[in-house]
Amino acid sequence: MACLAMLCSIPAAHAEPLEVMLGGERFYLEVVDDPASRRQGLMGREFLAPDEGMLFDFPSSTTPAIWMRNMLISLDLLFVDEQSRLVKVFTDVPPCDAPPCDIYRVERPIRFVIEVAAGTADRLGLESGMVLNLGRITRQPAPYQ
Repeated sequence: MACLAMLCSIPAAHAEPLEVMLGGERFYLEVVDDPASRRQGLMGREFLAPDEGMLFDFPSSTTPAIWMRNMLISLDLLFVDEQSRLVKVFTDVPPCDAPPCDIYRVERPIRFVIEVAAGTADRLGLESGMVLNLGRITRQPAPYQ
């Protein structure tokens, strides 16, 4: 039984932050690639370091929608396609205490949404059309769920 408990405490392979380059700066992104972890996202976080963030990995041909319900900090949202091209940037997106909350999406399939601290996109000069260096994640197949 103790061995089973120990196995349950071993983090998933993707629990190691993904090292990427955004606008010439190194970032460490938590990867969330299943429905439960995507739902949780950064909810409840009170702080995000300037070089940290979260990368949501979605199934192919997905048009995800992001909202800021139960968030405690403002964020920049980067919508990125399968080829690592930055499709849309939403800057300084505020938290939402109660519905109705604004919904952030693009009207074409994307694979990733990256959440970073508010002000990051402007500071780095990130704009739609740029190709981002997302490292090893671009060589992995998209999740099924």
